[in-house]
Amino acid sequence: MELDPVRSHRSWFGRRSERVELDGVELYLGGQSATIAFPEPGADLIGAVRLAVDHGVREVGCWSFSPDDDLGAQLTALGFQDGWAPHWMGIDPGTAAAPPELVEETNECADGLPYGWAGHGAVAGEDVHHFLVREEEAIVGHVVLDVEGDQGGIYDMGVMPAARRRGHGRALTLAALARARDAGCAGVTLNATGEGEPLYRSVGFDSLGWGMTWWLFPRSQA
Repeated sequence: MELDPVRSHRSWFGRRSERVELDGVELYLGGQSATIAFPEPGADLIGAVRLAVDHGVREVGCWSFSPDDDLGAQLTALGFQDGWAPHWMGIDPGTAAAPPELVEETNECADGLPYGWAGHGAVAGEDVHHFLVREEEAIVGHVVLDVEGDQGGIYDMGVMPAARRRGHGRALTLAALARARDAGCAGVTLNATGEGEPLYRSVGFDSLGWGMTWWLFPRSQA
């Protein structure tokens, strides 16, 4: 089973942003944010930051698959702050239980959902799948599955606070895994929050380790 959260995250960043290749690094430019994705040693970080700032973004994030003191020192010198540590988790989707029927796959979304994004409908298609659950016609939760070759990635899982602890997160996760299985994915990965980790473990996800992020807010330094 192949589990590659780096490949999956690069795919997802590319769905939402313009991808720019520099020496040793990929930069993803969105409307108000930019992402430096998993740079190699010796990458052109200065060039990436300069391009992002010139683009007018409000924040620049840098992601690393694992803690990296050398990378952190370089980013600190450029004005970045330490961010959170992504908890990578993965699963063979063929081992997951069948999802309940209450989940539907649709481009529809709703304002106010945790991790809601107006662009979900725009990026959803053959390789991006958006799922939601309702209570009495109201949308109360959603999740996205990104498929990149034989790798799947789960993103933007969110359930409204008033609708939590009712099994919606589990149902959405199982629906995403079922779609990944149907799409021929050998593995599915995600970045778990502390709150979400018990849910993902309950459906069969295992830990793949911890990464690191750093953040720069250019306008606050102006």
